[in-house]
Amino acid sequence: MLIFTPSGYIIVHYTYHMQPSITVKNIRSLGPREAEFLSIMSERGGHFVHSEAVEFWGSAQMASKKLCLLRKKMWLARVERGKYMVIPLEAGVERVWSGDPYVVASSLVRPAAIAYRTAISYWRWTEGRGVPFYIQTTSRKKSAGRNLLGVQYEYVTVPPSKFFGHSAESRSGKTVLVTDREKTLIDAADDVERAGGVNEVVRAVRVGAAEISWQKLGEYGLRFPNRSALKRLGYLFEAEVPSLTGEARQMLEGWRAHLSAGVVPLQPGPAPGGRIVTRWRVRINSEPPY
Repeated sequence: MLIFTPSGYIIVHYTYHMQPSITVKNIRSLGPREAEFLSIMSERGGHFVHSEAVEFWGSAQMASKKLCLLRKKMWLARVERGKYMVIPLEAGVERVWSGDPYVVASSLVRPAAIAYRTAISYWRWTEGRGVPFYIQTTSRKKSAGRNLLGVQYEYVTVPPSKFFGHSAESRSGKTVLVTDREKTLIDAADDVERAGGVNEVVRAVRVGAAEISWQKLGEYGLRFPNRSALKRLGYLFEAEVPSLTGEARQMLEGWRAHLSAGVVPLQPGPAPGGRIVTRWRVRINSEPPY
């Protein structure tokens, strides 16, 4: 357990028999102005840009010097060039802290929506979040992703026509965007690899079928520019969810009227062969358990 006092950290260790021992860690190396700066940035949400530091410290040179020093002391982490985040007291004296990755992800790029296998995990359709942590955006980044505080984040740039269907979720006092249940299924069928593979898509379909709005899913499917997603989802719903409602079957028939020409593989990749389900124009190149 960690207790923070004006003179330092008090760390209470518990032994196997729950007998506490106390260690005091001095943190006087954090000067008054540094503490004030961290306090102000924390009150603003813990994330800030270089210009805010310049405003506080009075010059770009001093700001850069202090930011570098606070990073060495593990009170700050650089999110990316010109963007920083405060590592809070919860990190302990060893300054080990990952924070809420949903909040961190939303600070890495604008706009940002948690998507693919990460969203599947958020809706509890699978066990574990998996790696990396997927961030869907319409912005182009110089790198495909980055590792921050032990979490690997990956940016997935999509055209504006694919960036919709978001749910505003509260995380650690912040609002973050996560693709809603219906859009998560569409994205998973569109990008099977980032969804974790066809097995993950199947699990999401089985569980999600009881939680989604079929009307919304139908609208999303016709709005989505890639008809391959409709073909895969349509086939999987009929193959994996035996108790489809009349509303669901009506929606699927509506999709079938808008299928594009050509056959798509259920599992994208080089796997050849497989029977073709002409009803959905899907080549089953991977059989259960897929």
